[in-house]
Amino acid sequence: MRFTFFVPLLLASVLLTTPASAQFFVPLTTPDGRIACTQGMTGIGRPPAWQALADPDGPSGWVVAETAADPADLRFPFCINEQAVLRDLDATLRFKPVSGVRARVAGFIFRAQSANDYYVVRASALEGSVRLYRMEKGKRRQVGGKEVPVESGTWHSLRVVAVNDRFEVMLDGTSLFSATDRTLIQAGPMGVWSQADSLTYYGSLLVNPPAR
Repeated sequence: MRFTFFVPLLLASVLLTTPASAQFFVPLTTPDGRIACTQGMTGIGRPPAWQALADPDGPSGWVVAETAADPADLRFPFCINEQAVLRDLDATLRFKPVSGVRARVAGFIFRAQSANDYYVVRASALEGSVRLYRMEKGKRRQVGGKEVPVESGTWHSLRVVAVNDRFEVMLDGTSLFSATDRTLIQAGPMGVWSQADSLTYYGSLLVNPPAR
C-alpha cells in the first residue's frame, strides 16, 4: 500500500503559516458518522475493520475504532488521514482503551511513507508502557519508551512532538521520554494505529506546529 501525498493548498498554507499557538483538528470521522481516514495494515491477519461508533466524548458524537478483533500479534491496522502531511508536528491524540486479550493498545502513526514505513507511538494498557517504534520494511524497532500505567476504560491524551530527528512523548500531560532517530525525516501523513484484537476508541487528533 502506498499513500497519495496530496495536501489541499488551503490546509498546507494554514499548517505552515499559523503561529505555534494555533491548533488544527485532523478529522478521523465525518459529522454524519463515517470514517474520514484511509484504512491499511502492516503485518498479517484479517483485513482492518475501522468503524465510526457513536460516543458523546468524540468529535460530533463519534469515535473511530478498529473492530475486527483478530488476535494475531503481528497484525497492525491503521487509519491514515492522507491530507494531514507533516514532518515536524506537535500532536495530541485522545484515546480510550476498551478491551483486548492479546493486546489493548492505542497508537499514533506519523511520517508514514507506506504501510511498512513509518513512526508510531504506542500506549499499552496491558503492558503498562508507552513506546516509540520505527516501523521499517514491516519490522518494528524501538526508539524510546517508558513503563507507565495506562488505565483501561479511561480517556487519555497522548502527545507527540517531532522536530527533525528529535522526539518527545507525553501521556496525560506528563513528559515520559525523549529520543532521537535519523532514519525517517521526510514528511508523511498521520493517523491512528492498533494491534491484534485491541478495541480502542479514538477521539480527537489535534495538531500544532511545534515551537521553534
